[in-house]
Amino acid sequence: MIPRQFGPYELQDLLGTGGMGEVFRAHDTRRDRQVALKLLPEVFTGDGEYTRRFERESYVAARLREPHVIPIHDFGEIDGRLYIDMRLVDGRDIGVMLAQDGALPPQRAVHLIGQIAEALDAAHADGLVHRDVKPSNVLVTASDFVYVVDFGIARSIGTARTSLTMTGATVGTLDYMAPERFTNQPVDSRADVYSLACLLYECLTARRPFAGDDLPALMYAHLFTDAPVPSATSASVPPGLDAVVAKGMAKDPADRYDSAGAFAAAARAATSGLTATHDLADSRPTVRVPTAPAPRPVEPVRMLPVASLGLASADGRHRSSEQLPDPAPPARASRRSPLLIAMSVLVVLSLAALVLTVVRTFGPGQTATAAPTTTGGPVAETGPLEILSAVAIPTVAGTFPAGDTPGYAHVTPNARTLYICNRNAGVVTVFDTTINGIVATIPVPAGPPRFVSFSPDGSEAYISVYNDEFTENFVSVLDTATNEITATVPVGKRPFASSTNPDGSLLFVPSHDDGRVDVIDLATDTVAREIPVARNPHWVAFGRDGSTFYTANHESNVVSVIEPDTGRIITEIPVGTSPHSTTVSPDGTRVAVVNYDSDEVSVIDTATNTVVGTVPVGQSPQDIAYSPDGRFFYTTDIESDIVTVVNAATLAVTARIPAVDGPSSVTVAPDGSRAYVSLLNTGQIMVLDTAAT
Repeated sequence: MIPRQFGPYELQDLLGTGGMGEVFRAHDTRRDRQVALKLLPEVFTGDGEYTRRFERESYVAARLREPHVIPIHDFGEIDGRLYIDMRLVDGRDIGVMLAQDGALPPQRAVHLIGQIAEALDAAHADGLVHRDVKPSNVLVTASDFVYVVDFGIARSIGTARTSLTMTGATVGTLDYMAPERFTNQPVDSRADVYSLACLLYECLTARRPFAGDDLPALMYAHLFTDAPVPSATSASVPPGLDAVVAKGMAKDPADRYDSAGAFAAAARAATSGLTATHDLADSRPTVRVPTAPAPRPVEPVRMLPVASLGLASADGRHRSSEQLPDPAPPARASRRSPLLIAMSVLVVLSLAALVLTVVRTFGPGQTATAAPTTTGGPVAETGPLEILSAVAIPTVAGTFPAGDTPGYAHVTPNARTLYICNRNAGVVTVFDTTINGIVATIPVPAGPPRFVSFSPDGSEAYISVYNDEFTENFVSVLDTATNEITATVPVGKRPFASSTNPDGSLLFVPSHDDGRVDVIDLATDTVAREIPVARNPHWVAFGRDGSTFYTANHESNVVSVIEPDTGRIITEIPVGTSPHSTTVSPDGTRVAVVNYDSDEVSVIDTATNTVVGTVPVGQSPQDIAYSPDGRFFYTTDIESDIVTVVNAATLAVTARIPAVDGPSSVTVAPDGSRAYVSLLNTGQIMVLDTAAT
């Protein structure tokens, strides 16, 4: 097609059409990016009621943070035409897959259905019914990662149906409609369960559940005809899936599974004895070891993308690492149904169930414990370790006292020493990892130490300092051989986590409140120049070759990619809500950033500067670190009191490790043998044995 303009979008290729509009590959000229742009039918132009519902529900859909929900960049109306701006995904929809490849092997079909179910459950938890679950609304990447699209036409739970047709535009597709959609009954999340069961049947057989193309025949079939039996069409389908499809397609919503997740879990159980016939390289079903309930939920909560929607958090501001959490933050509800246990794997994992025990001694008369109290009294109970995958995981090697409010800790390049920033005490504590003891306490004049980084050879430490009034803002240069401060360099307001360039000649310091990165010439200990960036830069992380560095810009919800030599901003990458800490993978191909207010990690491909994956973690993740071999990364989730372990290749959460109270930072020894987690509220460092991972 000839490119044409639609507001700020240049429409390039028609990707698909349907009853609910056309989808184009388009170039967003405002943000210089490729997007998928859906234009709704013109029949809705001037329909005030539909427009209000569309805007209200697109608003809710845009804030869904579940990774299998297609990210919505923008929505609205241009020249009387409603539109939705979505991420452009390189993949095929399930309808195309089935037409090109035929029926899917049962395990692969169930794997895809499970991901769809996670997206639907997230929407249902926010009061949305998708109402149009069908093959063309499910996109699948080459690694079998699923994105569910078209949440923008959903309608709030509990409302009755609208007219089935509006001058030819069908609200939902007849082949997958639940019986109640054809009546005046209220529609709830179980209508999506019905459609999902229809979709599973089609994935298993490459046939739609009921034959026929006309409305009366399909209405009759959905209302009165028994659910089809997939094993009657395909001998590879285990009989157990027949019962799952039948219950999912029950005529009465009360007879169906209560949630999409429960339906998917039943389908997984029905295929648990089969051998996989497709390489599921991107994500795999998780397995949980049954333990006592954790003291508070650890599943992420969907938060509104503040910058993109023009809203503030409940108190009008964002919390961040320099703000102490409430002593007992309120629990936030989980949005997913619990996963069922795969019994064949449980036998193996049950042998590996962990009890947090004393395993190491940290100096004369100091015994490491798994969960000391804040007062140094008896050992406190922690939540159970949650194993989510049959792989080796870190174990808690113990804890040691680290002084008052250890907000941030970082290990030196030679792994011998850990430097700990004690905010309220106004000191840096130095811990020798070879003798497991504190060897120095360094006063930091004029303001609390907040963050520390090192020169490439470890001979100098750079301490970011600011006081509560933000009248003192500087970087202290520390000689690590003598532990003496050799220089104090004034910088912008609220300096955060800094980093040197690869040759160690320059230090790049993000100045949070001034929206800039100060570049310090370490030969003269003076600010050589300032690089303006998006609001509230938190972190600086250099790429492997040093040609770029990345800043997490907290209240702008972007990661800036910057040339250090020129200060030119190459691009700004939209991520989650309130990006906090940023780290680069050891091979330099990925950047991972924790998003504090959307409880997730965004993973960026450094070759394309695009987000290639999103991983829900615990509540309010503050810091992140890769293992030296790049196989895992770890996040400290301060309001969940956990450390989340993520497989970097599959982006699957493999474990959640209880961290007592207030895990605020994580740093990994260069040899990969240990990780150190600062516990802000207990005044301790927790040591993880990471050699086995």
